[in-house]
Amino acid sequence: FGVVVGPRAAPWLDRPPRPRRVSTSQGAALGPFRSRRRSRMPAGWVLRKVKQNDKWVRRWLEVNRHVLYSYQACPAESAQARVINMLDLRKTKEIKLVDNGVSGLFCIVPISADNNHPGYLMRAETQAIAEEWVSGLNKVRQEELEKAPLEHDGRQADETVCCCMKRPRKTQEKAPLMG
Repeated sequence: FGVVVGPRAAPWLDRPPRPRRVSTSQGAALGPFRSRRRSRMPAGWVLRKVKQNDKWVRRWLEVNRHVLYSYQACPAESAQARVINMLDLRKTKEIKLVDNGVSGLFCIVPISADNNHPGYLMRAETQAIAEEWVSGLNKVRQEELEKAPLEHDGRQADETVCCCMKRPRKTQEKAPLMG
């Protein structure tokens, strides 16, 4: 009868929920969406441009609520798949197609302090799949922003501490009790 304290107390809390099993061949046939019957949350393989050089790395992307998760392996197919990166779609400036002579390019530009982030360049298998990614991510972003609009600096109106914890906004200082 002991209580485990610390980061291993509830290891599932720092992981996104596991998606239902979907083969990558099925995912490719449907574009970046899990199925035609379920909610159309984007998920699938893309190539991501590495900033430091001209390399492209293969990444499995999927959306859960308002967060875009990036993996090296598809979590439905590999028990060792771990989140590499997370991006709150509500805190993106724009998600757009890129036309520079290469088919299937799109860019996700996060809100940054200096408003000068170049964005994350992605490449889908085809131009049509890139269009589905941009459309699907923008739809999720818009739906989530309608639920809880952001202030001009990218924060939630109720001062989001992180994507899962909120701190109520201070409205007024309470007057001290007279004694």
